[in-house]
Formats: sequence, structure tokens, C-alpha cells
Amino acid sequence: MKKTLILALALALVGGVAYANFCARDVVPAASLLVPYAVVDLNADGTPNAAGYSTLFAITNVSSDYQLVHITVWSAQSDAVVDWDILLTGYDVWTINFRDLLTGKFGTFDTGADVLDPTLGDPWGPSTNRAGIVPNLPDPVDPDPAIAGCNFPYGNRPTLGPIITGKLRSAIIAQTDQYVDDCKSGVPDFASPPWLSGLTDNPVFFYATADVVGACNTAFPNDTGYWTGNGGGRYPIARNVLIGDVIWVNDSTKYSESIPAVHLEASNGAQTAGLYAFYDRYANAAGVEDDREPLGTAFGFRYINNVASTQIIVWQDHLDAEYDDNLTYACHAYAYYAFDENENALARGGGGPSGFDIAEPDVIPFETQSAPLNATNWYGIPADAGWMLLVFDPSIDGDTNSVRQAWVGVRYLSGAYSTSLEAATLANYNCFSNQVLPRLGIDQESGFGNFPTTLPYLP
Repeated sequence: MKKTLILALALALVGGVAYANFCARDVVPAASLLVPYAVVDLNADGTPNAAGYSTLFAITNVSSDYQLVHITVWSAQSDAVVDWDILLTGYDVWTINFRDLLTGKFGTFDTGADVLDPTLGDPWGPSTNRAGIVPNLPDPVDPDPAIAGCNFPYGNRPTLGPIITGKLRSAIIAQTDQYVDDCKSGVPDFASPPWLSGLTDNPVFFYATADVVGACNTAFPNDTGYWTGNGGGRYPIARNVLIGDVIWVNDSTKYSESIPAVHLEASNGAQTAGLYAFYDRYANAAGVEDDREPLGTAFGFRYINNVASTQIIVWQDHLDAEYDDNLTYACHAYAYYAFDENENALARGGGGPSGFDIAEPDVIPFETQSAPLNATNWYGIPADAGWMLLVFDPSIDGDTNSVRQAWVGVRYLSGAYSTSLEAATLANYNCFSNQVLPRLGIDQESGFGNFPTTLPYLP
């Protein structure tokens, strides 16, 4: 994965540790935040549409200490495109409209930049420390003038906007067909689902991560130096102090949706030993283990396609050899079960990533995407409304050669209105290796309510 743009320098910071329910999908102070899906509408000339779809992201430092945070923006195929550092004083909050990033307007989201002239001003906020103004809480730490050398605020960089936009757009590829015979003999190639066949790179979609770090740096998380470059240590540190939220807005249609950012707690290292942690695909290449919790491997959510329509939002990573940069393979990516409101059910898996009865293309091949969830694209949906169980390897069959973690959300749209929800996590093989079909993580302690062993699953 090629590095494209860097905006950072260096600073030392001592890290600490605190965690709540490690391996649980909960919104608690975390060491890393994930924006699982970001989207920006573009004009015909490729510039961001000021009245169209965009994504807002906010990070709050809930501690009294100041924090350095490293932001990375990734393409839909997980190529790191641009990164930079921000500094949050105690109890500080930082926001970005990703539309501004795609125009190079770093001045609008520079840390502590002057609101009247974003290219000027003290990057760390007032030097008074605001001492004593918050009863019963520690005074917020403002590091001026002790911190130096991080090179923010960056000011506006209009020449970078088209470069960033171009890199993000190039990862979005329409797929007219998918190939399964490269990874499963005897299964013919078949056409991609309609949403992938007609896909364009406008709007552009991507994802972002934010990590508490011990020093400003010029490394992407997929660089070895991100894990070995801070005086022989790692830049990310196990300090659970961030909360965040994601808001999708569209001025032209007058609607908005929001979810909490995906909060990834860090442990003291003992809890992640042997687990496939969130950043392990990058950290392990540098010979170290990440200490952030992994995401899940099975999810449950409702779909509605009568009085409303449904879209599924999926962020995922995968470490199997069935995928290449052109996203042409459709092997054992996932299986799903769809149950309607009369308890009729259909299951898909096996021939492609889905299709116990018939082969079916991979509807969600990108690292991040929002795909229509209907019978046109997903062959196994039995009726207009119901719920779906979506299971990723290795919770399908315990195959550790196909490592994966994911986050799933759903959008419901009705006319000019819409809303978004995070799906329920029904299994996390990366934390609990017994959460494999047919049982998953459902009522494991009592032994009741488990899926029957007659449910089909991939061999």
C-alpha cells in the first residue's frame, strides 16, 4: 500500500491505560476511533459539491490531560491516502467536515486555529489553562509552550485537495462480473449484483481512523515505522481517552443521520496476546502485537423493503489470499441467513460467499461500502421485511486461514427521511474462538437459545 501524503512531525508523550469491557461493542473512552464509512458528493469537475452529501467527524478528549491524535484517511480498498496529527487540550473537542479535506482546506480543521483566520493563531489554545473553572474535575492541561515541533496548524493546502480526491476515487471500481473458479473449482463466473455493476466513483466513499499516539509522526498505520518508530516503541499508545461521533449530512435533500464512531479500546497488552487485534494485520508485519480490541465476525439487523428501503453499511478487513487489488474474487467471504416476519427463512453460502443452493456474487467486496439490501442484489432475502444474520469467516467454519473482522450498520430510507443504526454483534471469533456456526455467541453461558445444528454452513 503506497503512501501518498504526510502532515506531521514529532513530540514525546507518556501513555496510560484504562479499559472497560474489552472485546465488547460498547461506546466507552477508547484509544482509537474508526469512521467505518465516509462519503462526499462531487461536482462534474471532481470538486466536492458544497450542497451535497458529506460526512462530519468529531473527536472529544474526555481526559484532563492533553492528547496527540493521529488521523489517517483510507480508500475503499484500504490504501492509506493522507494522515496528519492534531493536539487536543484537556476536555477539548475537534471536528472535521471531510468535504473540507477533499478541497485541501486544512485550515478549517486545524488544531486550535483562529476562528476568524484559520491559517493563523495559537495551535494549542489559550495559555491560561482555564484553571479552576470546572468544579470537582482536574484542571485541563494546556501544553503551551512546552510542546513544539509538530508543525500544526497546517493552514490551507488547496493543491492537495485534487490529489487526495483522486486517490480515493481510484479505489472505487465498477464490477461487471466476479470470478469464483480461481478459488473454488467447478463454479462458473457470474455477473456482479446491479449495485456493483453500475457503481461510479461519485460520490466518493472511504473510511478514517484516529489513534492516540505518543509523538507526532509521518507514518501511516500500515507502515512498519508506525509500530517501531517512536524511539524503538510504537506511536499508538494504550490511552483510552477518546469518544467520537459520525454525522452524514446532505444539504440538498435536507436530511442527516448519525452514529457513534466505532470505539476501539486498548488494553495493557495481556488481553490481546494471541488475538487478532484491530491493527494486527499491520503491527504483526512489524513484529509486534497491536493492543486494541478486535471487531466482530457475525451481526444481526432488520431489513425493510416495503414502507421503506434498506442499505447495509459494511467495514471489513480480511487477510486471506482470495482477494486481490481488483476485487475480482468472490469466495468464502461471508454467509447469511434471512428470516421474514412469518419465520420463513433462506440461507446463502458455499458457491460464492453466499449461495447454499445457488452461487451468488460478493455484494460487499470493498473494505467499506454502503450497498442496497434487497432481493435484486441479495438473492436470499425471502420477503419485504425481516431480519438477517450476516456471518463472516472464521465464524463460518473456524478456518483461521481466513481471518476477518467487521463492523456493520444499516440505513433505512423512506421518501425524504432516513435513519441509521449499528447492527448487533452476534459473534466475535477474534476474541472467542468457540463462536462458530451454528452456535455463535448467542446465550453461550446458559446453553439455551443456540442455533440448531441443522443450519447449513460452509464446509
